[in-house]
Amino acid sequence: MLVFLGLTILLVGLVLLGFGSVRNKKLEQLTSSTNSWEVSGNLTSGHTYVMDISSSIQWKNDWAAAGGYDYSQPVDVIITSPDGSETELQAFFYTSPPTYGVNETYILGYFPSFIHVEYRSVDYDSLDVDTSYPQARFTVKKGGNYTARIKGETLNWTSGPPREMVFEEEVIDNPSSFTNLLEGSGVVCLFTGAVISVWMARAGKRTRIKRKSSARAKP
Repeated sequence: MLVFLGLTILLVGLVLLGFGSVRNKKLEQLTSSTNSWEVSGNLTSGHTYVMDISSSIQWKNDWAAAGGYDYSQPVDVIITSPDGSETELQAFFYTSPPTYGVNETYILGYFPSFIHVEYRSVDYDSLDVDTSYPQARFTVKKGGNYTARIKGETLNWTSGPPREMVFEEEVIDNPSSFTNLLEGSGVVCLFTGAVISVWMARAGKRTRIKRKSSARAKP
């Protein structure tokens, strides 16, 4: 019976430890630039960052003037590592086309948004990129100053720099006292369950040995 109790406590400990170890991630702005073709920031090795771009009023107006697009439009970006190596990517923007509202009022639509990214080349010595993330997300292998620059010479669906470019750092929220309690309780349960299971296993082994010894001693 105690064997099952030990296993149950072990299972409860694993569940509590799993829930207690969950941490919410959030993005905190590290550095930004306004009405500029580039942004630079001192990025720390081992940390994860997101490079995001916000379109300008000019980008919005040019999108509307073209009558909108049926597919996303690219913006060529180069991220330069501290040693001068480069990561090339395309940031794709999209928004709903301009429409006519009530009383045939012309509605320009929304600002084009950075919706997905495609990497052309990656400086794998400096960055570990996340291809599944909609914006440019990467973990830094070599700390130092990084610069993300838009190639204005290849920007053919609009003109002018974006409204804003940012480097955001991915950080973990401070755990609450409740999650700390869950995590601590999970560790206690794991230890208690392990002690009970080991003790019962040894006790069972001793019992089997005694039974064998008694059977051999009988005439």
